Amino acid sequence: MPNRTSQFVKFIFGSRLAHFLFVLHLVLVVYAFAQKPRANPDSWDSGGGCHGVPIADRVLFYCDETGLLKVIATLDFVGAVLFSLFATFFGWVPVGSFHVFSWIVAVMLLICTSLQWLLVGSCTERLLFRFVENRRNV
Repeated sequence: MPNRTSQFVKFIFGSRLAHFLFVLHLVLVVYAFAQKPRANPDSWDSGGGCHGVPIADRVLFYCDETGLLKVIATLDFVGAVLFSLFATFFGWVPVGSFHVFSWIVAVMLLICTSLQWLLVGSCTERLLFRFVENRRNV
């Protein structure tokens, strides 16, 4: 009998809906961040009392964002919370510059939010299959 870890990995990566949501999320995030201007490494505050998060040489100001990026940031809330848990454990790691720090944040956020969308897709697909199966048996 396979152990629980391999069952979990098979559950997550065996779902077509999970793969679709993962790729869709990745494309939308890259598209939304490509439109943002590069941040000034010396001063990256918005001036309006909004705290920015450095991501891939850009800064995300949630309270100042509009459109697609705000929707994505709202939907990625669970992944951002997971990222913050990881960040508390790795907060002591020294980083050289704003550039390096922003790319570390980007990679960690991408991993956490990708896991979130893989889980959402896998669970949704399993629920849909069970619903269809139960409708057939009625």
